[in-house]
Amino acid sequence: MKEFEIIGDVRGPGLFLGFELVKSREIKAPASNQASYLANRMRDKGILMSTDGPFNNVLKIKPPMVFSISNADFLLEAITLVLKEDFMQCRLL
Repeated sequence: MKEFEIIGDVRGPGLFLGFELVKSREIKAPASNQASYLANRMRDKGILMSTDGPFNNVLKIKPPMVFSISNADFLLEAITLVLKEDFMQCRLL
């Protein structure tokens, strides 16, 4: 969250995690198109996520119970790579 301004909030207990994408942390404008883009790009990398929330700008991560540290590292690497892509201007995805 500190590294990427688009992440407005991270929440959830245990392995049921979600993070909210916003266009601006100050006004918390939802980044719905960007969330859709991120979910699709993660699928391209073999990781399934879904969007949720009233504006579909919250990405839900529900890994299986057999989720190792190596799986977590893979997930974080993939998310980081996609978040570094220039997708803030995406429109319809």
